[in-house]
Amino acid sequence: MEITWQGHSSLRLVSRDVVLLTDPFPDAAAGAEAHIVVVSGDHPNHSAYRSVGGEPKIINGPGQYEALGYNITGLGTALNDAPDSRRVNTVYVIRAEGLAICCLGNLNQRLTSAQMNALGNVDVLIAPTGGEGVLGCNEITRLVNALSPGIVIPTHYGEADAPGDAGALLREMNVEPPDTQPRLNVTENNIPRELRVTLLREPSR
Repeated sequence: MEITWQGHSSLRLVSRDVVLLTDPFPDAAAGAEAHIVVVSGDHPNHSAYRSVGGEPKIINGPGQYEALGYNITGLGTALNDAPDSRRVNTVYVIRAEGLAICCLGNLNQRLTSAQMNALGNVDVLIAPTGGEGVLGCNEITRLVNALSPGIVIPTHYGEADAPGDAGALLREMNVEPPDTQPRLNVTENNIPRELRVTLLREPSR
């Protein structure tokens, strides 16, 4: 599977020539094409799916889904932005080619033990580094330790509501900053035994 970062929390996954786009970010969605789009919530920086070409299947919310070789589980988590809010963030686990990719979306509260058990085994964790509306780096590190993924890909930085870089999360995790790379090619056979952080570069626009 090939994974590239499209900006903010948006990732492009390609499995057997089937393109899945997560949380389409407005700048990245314009002109993009996909077969499947998963949307974690209604924030504009996570839900520009109407700009994605190719007539994709839209997955938007908790549930179990099968689409073009992908098995997708959506776990709903409350957004604690207001006491009476009914808005939901959906954490997705996307399975294909023997891999489990977990995308946290706009997660801004701790997952319970039951919720973490529901996610199951995670090979690659797409983790926000901080900014508006998401868990802090200490809570993300706690989640990494609980889920024990082989690879963590930081996202959700470099934009107006999530300024800065991945440095704060790397420091919290006690990880030296790795070199950035344009893409990650991952298989079930090359998942590292020890945790590895991969920094992806946004594509030039």
